[in-house]
Amino acid sequence: MITGIIESVVAGILLAIAGAIYRLCAGRQIEITHPRPGETLTDPEPLGGGQAFPVRGTLRRLPQGNEIWLLTEDESTGLFWPQGFFNAHYDPQSKTWLGKIFGGGRKNIRIVAVVAPPTSQDFFRYYQTVGARGISISSP
Repeated sequence: MITGIIESVVAGILLAIAGAIYRLCAGRQIEITHPRPGETLTDPEPLGGGQAFPVRGTLRRLPQGNEIWLLTEDESTGLFWPQGFFNAHYDPQSKTWLGKIFGGGRKNIRIVAVVAPPTSQDFFRYYQTVGARGISISSP
């Protein structure tokens, strides 16, 4: 019985490693280059009752049908907000992207960039249509 549990754990670890290697080799590794963790947001633009801030990054390849989405997490509440008011633009030549986030007065936020397949894009758009207050997801 214990041997079966250990085999399951090892198999899970190997599967996670294989998935990470695939994502790395397939070019789905997305990185935020500006702002870096702990940096202050810069270059604000007026947006409604707040400001929009640029977020830049790199990505080796954006698979067809996928989009780059930015999410912000309010670190004090753990709530996430998809930032769909400005579609992130990907330049396949330079392998860079530019997106924007809404700075709604929250002091400490975490920015997350994701390569979203169509089903995730549908979820993010639904969330924005419904106008929820935030998605409660545990941080990794």
